[in-house]
Amino acid sequence: MRRRTGWRTVWLSLFLSSVSLAAAFPALVRLPRRDPASSPTLPQALFSHRVHANFVCAACHPATFPQALLAFTHEDMRAGRYCGRCHDGGTAFAIEGARCESCHAGPR
Repeated sequence: MRRRTGWRTVWLSLFLSSVSLAAAFPALVRLPRRDPASSPTLPQALFSHRVHANFVCAACHPATFPQALLAFTHEDMRAGRYCGRCHDGGTAFAIEGARCESCHAGPR
């Protein structure tokens, strides 16, 4: 007799795999600057996986962000790449006009 896999089992396995994947990634990530001398008074941008937890990992990885540190610029974001994919004023607050401290937080 063949046993059927119910939706509960599927959802449970998806949930457990996403939890184990999330545990493998750091909660906070300092984003490196492409040009470190460009803004010496501002700390590197700080990305929080927890703040973005309402999205599944596949919403950003690997299409928007490879799972490795990379440096990018505000020009890249204004062009809709990296953070700018969602931080466009529609999906999330726009990068243009945002307080620098919204992303550039903490020690340098």
